[in-house]
Amino acid sequence: MVMRKFHTLRFLPVHLILMLCLFSLSCNQRETNLLDEQVLSAQVALLPDHFKNVPVSPATEPHVAAEKDTNVLLRVDTSNITEDTKDEFVFISDDRSDPSENSSSPSEHIALVEKNMKIYWRAEALDPQSGVTVDVLGIFRKPEGGSEILDGVFRDPNQDGIIMGKIKNKKVEGLEYYNIMIRVNGENPKTYVIDPKLKMIN
Repeated sequence: MVMRKFHTLRFLPVHLILMLCLFSLSCNQRETNLLDEQVLSAQVALLPDHFKNVPVSPATEPHVAAEKDTNVLLRVDTSNITEDTKDEFVFISDDRSDPSENSSSPSEHIALVEKNMKIYWRAEALDPQSGVTVDVLGIFRKPEGGSEILDGVFRDPNQDGIIMGKIKNKKVEGLEYYNIMIRVNGENPKTYVIDPKLKMIN
């Protein structure tokens, strides 16, 4: 009887030590988690307001506004055009302008361009079965040309009868007034000059 009490008393401190160790580990874990939450809350509090409450989503590429060149087309009624009727029988359009905003008169046409892009001019016969071709011979700024939007004009090396213009690499307000010289290649080739406009939109 004495021996049993002796063994119980001898092993009792070991049980207490184990229980104390487990209790201490549990407390330390709770303190660590609480500390992590406090640090995270402090970091979030330091963020600017517009970064808070933003859901996390997969990274995406930034949206870039599309930029494009401008293509001007002159369609010529080669059977009826004369020097006096060229504004009536030359139809000019481009792929950037709203057709409803442009008059049928070439002198009222405004082609829209973007900075640091290009503009191309080409011409064709209104009746493709006529066998007559039309070329753009040149682009010339008027003496009173207004704003300077064009940075240079070049002949397209890859296509005959097409002229290419380089747009300035800065925003330019207002209109530029210029001339387009075209040639109707009939039995007796003739040249005509029309005077539309340019406007930069971006």
